[in-house]
Amino acid sequence: MKRTLRRAVSIATAAAAVAAGLGVMAGPAAAVAGDPVSGHPQDEVLAPGSLWQNGVGFGVSRGTMLYAFSTKPLDGPVAAADGLPASFTKPAHICPKVAGATSVYACSVASMDAPNLSIGKDTVDMTTVYQGYAYVPEGGDLKAGIKAAQSAGTRPDGPTGGSTKVTVKTLQRAARNTVTFHTPDVPAGKSVVHRIDVHALDAGWRNLVYLPGTGAPEWGSGSLARLSNLRTSKGMSCTLKPDLTLRWTNADCDSTAGEHWIEFTVTVPTGSGTTPLVVDSTSSIYTSTPNDGYRRDAAPFKVGSGPLQRLHHLLARDGSGQMFLYGTNEQGSLSGNRIPIGGGWNAYNQLTKLTPVTEQLLFPPDTPAAAMAGNGELVGRDSDGVLWQYQRQFSGTSSYAPRTRIGHGWNVYNQLIGAGDIYRDGKPDLLARDAAGVLWLYKGTGNPASPFQATRIRVGGGWNAYTQIAGSTDITGDGRPDLLARDTTGVLWLYKGNDNPANPFDARTRITSGWNAYSQFSIIGDVTGDNRADLVARDAAGVLWLYKGNHNPTAPFGSRTRVSSGWNTYNRLL
Repeated sequence: MKRTLRRAVSIATAAAAVAAGLGVMAGPAAAVAGDPVSGHPQDEVLAPGSLWQNGVGFGVSRGTMLYAFSTKPLDGPVAAADGLPASFTKPAHICPKVAGATSVYACSVASMDAPNLSIGKDTVDMTTVYQGYAYVPEGGDLKAGIKAAQSAGTRPDGPTGGSTKVTVKTLQRAARNTVTFHTPDVPAGKSVVHRIDVHALDAGWRNLVYLPGTGAPEWGSGSLARLSNLRTSKGMSCTLKPDLTLRWTNADCDSTAGEHWIEFTVTVPTGSGTTPLVVDSTSSIYTSTPNDGYRRDAAPFKVGSGPLQRLHHLLARDGSGQMFLYGTNEQGSLSGNRIPIGGGWNAYNQLTKLTPVTEQLLFPPDTPAAAMAGNGELVGRDSDGVLWQYQRQFSGTSSYAPRTRIGHGWNVYNQLIGAGDIYRDGKPDLLARDAAGVLWLYKGTGNPASPFQATRIRVGGGWNAYTQIAGSTDITGDGRPDLLARDTTGVLWLYKGNDNPANPFDARTRITSGWNAYSQFSIIGDVTGDNRADLVARDAAGVLWLYKGNHNPTAPFGSRTRVSSGWNTYNRLL
């Protein structure tokens, strides 16, 4: 609550006579233009250790404002004699105490002072102090003003005075104002009622803010769901922002003391991928809240179904070892502007991505690296046979963090293939083919410092029949990562993932022939915005072609679309 500001004043008035006694102030009577009290303070609820800023707004430039304080309602001098609690203190040099009156202070209107009181940290819970105030113009009757301030609680606020109070409530008491969440998951295309039960020991306010859940990126200003049909119990009043947007307040509520509830319907659009969320409720019982005077309660839930819909990028390494990133758009192609990633990538004679390279995301700063797995980590083998991993990062000047050494001895393999998340445990896996044509699987650990298990799993032999193998994601629409393999005659084969830990791919299925027209191809991920993985292929002339995914297991890609020429500048497409 904001207190009405005092107006600037131009003429100073002495208060020495007030400190000396209770006589009539000397000087001619002042002409009053409008109401002397232009703004009345409101009742306050404050915590121990707070400052009670209790001044009023002035509509005049001369005279004195008298303030009387008591722990009893101000209905006359007897009640007022109870005075201030010992834990309330006032700066001695501001607003002198009126001699002969208990806890009455005189403040010069011209100086714009107020007897702001410091509330001691040892103040007892539910301590209440009442304040009465009365205006005395220059030459006015000071005794009458004191009497008016001491009995201000018997009259409504008016142009020459009024009353207010402060109630002190401890932080321990504030913590007893609790909520209980009933926030089940909301699948894509569905509507679910969410309810929040509020135990309000005290009147106060609270809000609802939605935050990214564990491992979830922040999605800026986009709406993840729609909130509607707000209903509350009697004594609870809320305003609702209908679009569920991360880190924006979606509900503001005020309530009286008592048991209350809030209900509303959460609707998630069809096709929305699973996003972990946290509904965060911050509340306060204070009119001016200290930094530690807020209570926060939270509950996790999920919206959407299946994988998140994300666009993906294409990485391209040129002959000098420079790596570039090509962003994608929803018009079914790659954007023309490339972003430099950095140099030195020709140090690797084998280079692969573990999963499709996602669009740039924004994660909360405290998100662990393992929670960001599966966004396009890179694995490269140098000429000494040492394997290195580059973790994606979403802050700073580069899309990748500094490399991590995995280990040596990897020169026994003639091709490394990013397998995607074969075990669907959130930990990307790696495939490697040896010189004898045996394909091996290294299961992911989720540990960026040691991303693969030491013990490899034999997938099978005969894989030297293929000139290129590509993986990284699901192309058939069942959520399991698949493989594409091109043989020496140019026939493209599909190895469908099957969730079998010991033998993770079904027998191969023939897709089509003619793929020896391409010098390189890559499963890029979703380029077109339909949540289906797409394929890019470069021909001998350097033209890049896009094959749009369709989730058809027997023919997983549609007809090709020309992207552009000039792609023979690059010796590796990821």
